[in-house]
Amino acid sequence: MDLRDIREHHQASQRARIELTSLEQEVNEDREANLERANMHLERLLDKSDKDLALLKHMEFHYRAQNISAKARIKSLKAKLRKATRREKEAKEKDRLTILSEASLAQHVTP
Repeated sequence: MDLRDIREHHQASQRARIELTSLEQEVNEDREANLERANMHLERLLDKSDKDLALLKHMEFHYRAQNISAKARIKSLKAKLRKATRREKEAKEKDRLTILSEASLAQHVTP
C-alpha cells in the first residue's frame, strides 16, 4: 500500500512539473540563470585564490631561500670578525711585549 502511494505521489509531482504556467517557467529560468552566474562568479574567485596561493607559495620559497642565504652570510662574517679580532689582539700583545722587551733591554744596556 505504501509503495503505491509513493508511486502515485511521484507521478502527481511529475504532472505538476509539466503543468507549470509561463510565469513559473520564467521564474525557474531566472533562478537557473542566477545560479549559473553565481557559479561562474564563484569559479572565478576560486581560480583567483588558486593563483594567489601559488604566488604565496613561490614567495615563501623565495624568502626562505633568502633567509638561509643571509644566515650563511652572517655566519661567515662572524667567523671573519672573530679571526680579525684575534689577529688584532695578538698584534697588540706582540706590540706590548716588544715595547716591554725593548724597555728591559734599554735598562740593561745603559752603563
